[in-house]
Amino acid sequence: MTIVPMSVSDTRVLELFSEHDDYMIDFLGDDKDCYTRYSAAENIEKVWVVLEDNAPIGCVAYRTKTDDTGEVKRLFIRSGYRGKGISKALLSEVKSYAKDLGCTKLFLDTRITLEPAVSLYRSFGFEITFRQGLYIQMEMNI
Repeated sequence: MTIVPMSVSDTRVLELFSEHDDYMIDFLGDDKDCYTRYSAAENIEKVWVVLEDNAPIGCVAYRTKTDDTGEVKRLFIRSGYRGKGISKALLSEVKSYAKDLGCTKLFLDTRITLEPAVSLYRSFGFEITFRQGLYIQMEMNI
């Protein structure tokens, strides 16, 4: 297993983003109208992809939120590979990259009902800083 940076326009990245979108839409059920599929308007600056036997199995993206805060986007691991520490390895890549850029915080948003994701983010050092209904924002100092 290796983690490599890839262009946001790489077909393997777009395939993972599409799977992530499908997963989220299915998970949200009746609330799916509040979810927006990936588009270039997200202004993703960097993407890391996990490869196993040269096949993409997961990804995470980054964009700048403010001068001192980076944003974690589109963390996704294919179902057969979850629970193996891959997400934490990807988050470490983002954290290191953001720190090298001079960021002092990382930010993300998610839904409180995505319990495995919220638990992962908390164990990595993120704390909930805002909640509105099922929507939460989380931040960590780096």
